[in-house]
Amino acid sequence: MGVLDQFIVKTLPLVPKPIVKRLSKAYIAGAELDQAVSTVKDLNQKGFCTTIDLLGEFVENFDQVAENEQGYRNILKVIQEHQLDANISIKPTSFGLLLDEDQCCRILESLLEEAAKMGNFMRIDMEDSECTTPTIRMYERFRKRFGHHVGVVLQAYLKRTPQDVKEITADQPGHFRLCKGIYVEPEAIAIKSFQGIRDQFVSVLDAMFASGSYVGIATHDDYLVDQAEKLIAQKGLKKDQYEFQMLLGVREALRDQILSRGHKLRIYVPYGQRWYEYSVRRLKENPALAGTMFKAIFFG
Repeated sequence: MGVLDQFIVKTLPLVPKPIVKRLSKAYIAGAELDQAVSTVKDLNQKGFCTTIDLLGEFVENFDQVAENEQGYRNILKVIQEHQLDANISIKPTSFGLLLDEDQCCRILESLLEEAAKMGNFMRIDMEDSECTTPTIRMYERFRKRFGHHVGVVLQAYLKRTPQDVKEITADQPGHFRLCKGIYVEPEAIAIKSFQGIRDQFVSVLDAMFASGSYVGIATHDDYLVDQAEKLIAQKGLKKDQYEFQMLLGVREALRDQILSRGHKLRIYVPYGQRWYEYSVRRLKENPALAGTMFKAIFFG
């Protein structure tokens, strides 16, 4: 990390919102749903499928949950109306997971029922380690009723993940998104070395494929893309048994290459009024990106 990048990360809370908005414009569709629809239409025309995420997490009360629920119902409605190649991705904490797990499950079950009726799909995002067990528990509950209409995210850097895969797939294949993991976790539960995380990612992906599970391979890492393609070739997987996934606006040249090689590629499209909080988090996760964007804005 360069000196400029370090400086930007430390001073992000002091950066005026208009500047943060300029920095984040490439990887947030906008504040309103119609902006997300426009972005998705453009991506669909280029051959990409998408998942739409309404920004927000860690609500304080169920009035906020009701707003999020309605927001996602609106997303499902416009996906159907505009015939978008898109599904939805939700964060359990934005539906009250840490307030009342049972109530959270009831609300999400109702939302998932609507998605399934429309022939759509809901991905349950994974958050920090406090949420790992209840999120998997929720997924296990939902897939008994909704089958392939629901999936879950697992994080390669957590030491527990190989066992989670083994338990989830003991009786039937799962529907996974596999990512490295972004939350800061203690060394007791998370792998800290860069290559160690990569190695476990490949090992877990192999186990998921071996179980017959569908996997969304979520990475921007050339090495992991290469390793995933090798596994896909070795196992003779068909195009409907996996997909690659990437964030909006990140490593677009790599994403175009993956698509050109005949793989399905889904782009994560976030939008919403909480764009500022999401932007700050993403820039902190990727300081080099922040530094590059700052230099582009101020120095051309």
